[in-house]
Amino acid sequence: MKSSYCFWIIVLALGMLASSIYSQDVDLQALDRYIEQSVEDFQLPGLAISVIKDGSVVFSRGYGYKNFETKQPMTTTALFNIASCSKAFTAACLGILVSEGKLDWQDKVIDIIPELRLADPYITKELNIRDILSHRSGLATFVGDLLWYETDYDNREIIHRMRHLPIQNDFRSQFGYQNNMFMIAGEIVKQITGKTWSEFLVERLFLPLDMTESRSCSKHITEGQDIALPHLDRKPQPLAIYQPNPAGSIYSCVDEMSHWIRALLDGGNWNDRHILDQEIIETLFTPHTILPVSQQMKENGIHFHAYGLGWFLFDYAGKKIVEHDGGMPGYISKVTLVPEENLGFVILTNDMNNLTGALRYTILDAFLTDQDKDWAAEYLKTRQEYEQAREKRKSDRYAKRIKNTKPSLDLMAYTGVYTDKAYGNAQIEMDNEHLKLALLPTKENFVSRMEHWHFNTFRIKFKDEFLPEGFVTFRLNTDAQITGFTIDLPNPDFHFHNLDFKKME
Repeated sequence: MKSSYCFWIIVLALGMLASSIYSQDVDLQALDRYIEQSVEDFQLPGLAISVIKDGSVVFSRGYGYKNFETKQPMTTTALFNIASCSKAFTAACLGILVSEGKLDWQDKVIDIIPELRLADPYITKELNIRDILSHRSGLATFVGDLLWYETDYDNREIIHRMRHLPIQNDFRSQFGYQNNMFMIAGEIVKQITGKTWSEFLVERLFLPLDMTESRSCSKHITEGQDIALPHLDRKPQPLAIYQPNPAGSIYSCVDEMSHWIRALLDGGNWNDRHILDQEIIETLFTPHTILPVSQQMKENGIHFHAYGLGWFLFDYAGKKIVEHDGGMPGYISKVTLVPEENLGFVILTNDMNNLTGALRYTILDAFLTDQDKDWAAEYLKTRQEYEQAREKRKSDRYAKRIKNTKPSLDLMAYTGVYTDKAYGNAQIEMDNEHLKLALLPTKENFVSRMEHWHFNTFRIKFKDEFLPEGFVTFRLNTDAQITGFTIDLPNPDFHFHNLDFKKME
């Protein structure tokens, strides 16, 4: 990704844009070719990218398609759900309130949201703003995410139900990635300002940053806007994240995300407007929760790993890297900053993939090192190994199926209403000659006919195409009565195994 000489380049053609002449020994044309080939190798519908160096956009292009079926070419103005890259905006919203003296990082959440209760009374009493923005609440990673994913619960109902979530981590010393805590951060904005998180976000960040096409959620997308549709295996899907969610609902494009990056790298300033205090930015970029350094990270020369407030932090090539990923069904995003080098970039894709991680290292190497490693090839191999392992697990399960068995009871005995104290109710009823399951808070998507698997286990496949097949296993007491069921639905994002449904009388 390097050339042997320095040259002046103006990126004009092939969809690449530059806001100024840029001098650097980075071969942007080679980078362009590499990304184009990688998008093809990973079989992505589309990808958009923008790279910022020394206050200017030096590389920006769309690859592939916004809609793979209609072959609409990708643009740099196409809106993607940036998913958890939204968290940095939410942390910045609270930072603005700290700057204005309306909030302090040490303020107790319960003093602002008095109805909040967690399973541990001490954590309930002591939980502060820093804690909820740095994933050190005591709740384990993704626990409680099923409370917001496609449910009909509003934020107040989710907060009420969080008291039933188990505390599995050490408070303030153990990392547990918590989307619900960022939802609570949005509720704090509302309590302090009288404005919703969405309204405050638009007023204090989007409009001052000239992010006029960006939206807080898909509900606010208007007819005629440029949209990169989400895809699953190159099949277009409906837009996700309909309602505002401070943890992951923002829709934006690489053109407008470049404004956000440039402001963060320039002390919070954009076009002669002061958006965010430098002191606040430094707090957001300061380690608050220590994370382990994986073996793979060590092999890549990384020595520390931490979470700030809305940002992951690590080192690479002797530089501090500030970064966040995002993932929702049909979208993967990444925003990466190298403040010491005044370098940043955003990568948005409209299908599930790990190419964003490979391109992150490719771009960092292009600007920071002499290394010319084929990161895409390495990540593609990892992805193929993951898919092979997933298929092996599935085939192993099928091989272990015990044939010629039948349920212990007549199917009618399995029908009824079941409840999980945190999640809510599920209903099982007869659908012709089969059982049918619906998780009622998400009854439009978490619904499936139940196919007998073996003994008292039934196979299900929810309507949500993002989720694989799962298995429901019923419990019986010594009187041969159904007492409840659990769900085994293996996926990395939503932990159905935490649910424990008990039959209601």
